[in-house]
Amino acid sequence: MSPFEFIPPSDADRPYTISEINDGIADIIESANTLVWIEGEISNWKGAGSSGHCYFRLKDDESQVPSVMWKTTASQLTFKPKDGMAIVAVASIRVYRKGGYYQLDVHRMQEIGSGALFLAFEKLKTKLDKEGLFDESAKKQLPESVRTLGVITSKQGAVIRDIARVVLSRAPQTDILLIDVPVQGEKAAIEIVKAIERMNEYERVDCMIVGRGGGSIEDLWAFNDEAVARAIYNSEIPVISAVGHETDFTIADFAADIRAATPSAAAEMAVADNRQNRYYFDSCIDRFTNLSRNYFEYVTERFNNAATDPALKVPLRLLKNGVQNLDEHEERCRRSMKILFERATYRFSSSGSRLNALSPLEVLSRGYSVVTDGNGQSIRSTEQLVVDEKVKIIFSKGTAEARIQSLSPQNGEFSGEKVIDKAATTAE
Repeated sequence: MSPFEFIPPSDADRPYTISEINDGIADIIESANTLVWIEGEISNWKGAGSSGHCYFRLKDDESQVPSVMWKTTASQLTFKPKDGMAIVAVASIRVYRKGGYYQLDVHRMQEIGSGALFLAFEKLKTKLDKEGLFDESAKKQLPESVRTLGVITSKQGAVIRDIARVVLSRAPQTDILLIDVPVQGEKAAIEIVKAIERMNEYERVDCMIVGRGGGSIEDLWAFNDEAVARAIYNSEIPVISAVGHETDFTIADFAADIRAATPSAAAEMAVADNRQNRYYFDSCIDRFTNLSRNYFEYVTERFNNAATDPALKVPLRLLKNGVQNLDEHEERCRRSMKILFERATYRFSSSGSRLNALSPLEVLSRGYSVVTDGNGQSIRSTEQLVVDEKVKIIFSKGTAEARIQSLSPQNGEFSGEKVIDKAATTAE
């Protein structure tokens, strides 16, 4: 929607003046894209004396429109315009408020009779457009942060100086990598293609600007070369085209990821303005400083309050009380540990005595012995024995082996025969 709209009579509180009508129409027309490429015939060509500006009309079979070419542009013409001459031009649509009519501000003009370059331009533009080299979907986004900015232009021109000036003012930490190339002439297109390829081989470049200053269509023709357009399209690094002035258009502009009206504008697109970051950083420093100051004031206040506390006026007394309490706790622990140790020692001695009384060795020391069979099993009754079986007798001191000669019934008495025959005795 246009930024300006006329108020309907039913809603207006007063009528418009003629100047307001012209201003409103100018706002409506000039709020849109008014840069156009047109074709027409010159009529009523005339200069304006010493000013150097040229006034004329462009017409076709059905219509005509007032036009003007300002002195700076008129001085660059390579031919002499005259009535009846067919031309192609790049112009802006503008409203002349005082006269109450719109007109064309012509920025570039070329005679159709000698406009072979225009025809070649349009033919190549149509061809590459059909191949998709100008598709918006193929355009790469510019990086948010550029550490190294590549520039392909002539080191002798004003382009590199303009770019360096903008980068220095906006992002002085950004490096600029310049590849010096001729920007017009027979070898210019080949050198520009090689430079784009070399720039892509250098992995540190984040974005590149390809461009030159203004000039005639012949001067800019290297940037209308098909090889240059394809090199820009195939570049893995985002490319900003900055060729000529705002009114100059080349094939490189359409193939690039973004077109800048001037080299300075290209530099502004490539690097972010660190002055905003610096402002944010300064704001962060101020906030940190204020917060730190408030924190230390708070800590100081708490320290002063603690230092004036009555309990801290006699710190030696508090220390002595603490030492005395520590001594009392150590004495209690010492007494408790002594009692616990004595109880544990008594329980250990009692348990040892009971275990010793139950020990088989203690029984053997009182004159008893233990009889085992060949498997080491204790013999508790004669039912576990057979005649002529070997047994082992374990004494308190030493062991002996014996053979059973006879057996007596349970609870019976021996018949007088030898029950065992000493076979071997092992002294301890």
